[in-house]
Amino acid sequence: MNIIERGTAFVQGLLAFVGRSAWDWRRCPHCGDTDTVRNGGRWVRPFTLEGRKALRIQRHLCYGCGGSYSESSPFLVWGSRDSREVHRFAVDHWVHVGSSLRRTAEIARSLVGKQERCLLWRPFQGEPGEGEKCHLSGSTVHRWLDRAGIQAKKSVPDQLSGVATSRQLATDG
Repeated sequence: MNIIERGTAFVQGLLAFVGRSAWDWRRCPHCGDTDTVRNGGRWVRPFTLEGRKALRIQRHLCYGCGGSYSESSPFLVWGSRDSREVHRFAVDHWVHVGSSLRRTAEIARSLVGKQERCLLWRPFQGEPGEGEKCHLSGSTVHRWLDRAGIQAKKSVPDQLSGVATSRQLATDG
C-alpha cells in the first residue's frame, strides 16, 4: 500500500469511527457478543484548538466474557492530554512554517490555552485559570514527531510504489 492509499485508509477509518452508533459500541471487542451493559464512565478534559473541553468516556461490561471496555473518540489520542487536532496542528506548523520546536510549541500553547501571545491578540479576553493553562513544550512536540517518523519509517520500502513522480530530486528536513 503506497503513501496515498495509506492516507486515504486512515481518513476513511476515522470517518467510520465517527459514524459508530450506540448499537455498534454494544459489541464487545474481545468476544464479539452484544450482551453488554453500560458500566459507568470517566471524564477527560483534553486540550483542543478551541480550548479545554470536557468529554465523557462511557465504559461497558460484557456478560459473555466478563471483560470491560471503553468507548473512544477519533478526536482523542490514547495516552495524551491533547486532542488529535492539536497534535496535527503542531506537526503541520513545524513542517510547513519551518520554525523551531520551541517556537512551534509556543504558538500551539498560546492558541490552545488562550494564554501568552494570545493575550496580545485578544487583550480583553483575560488570563485563563491555572487548571486551564496549557503546558505544551518543545520536547513534547519532538516526541510526537518521533512517533510520526517511526510510523513513516515502517512503510518506507513501499510508500511510493505506484505513485507517479517527475524524477526531480529534492531534500527536506
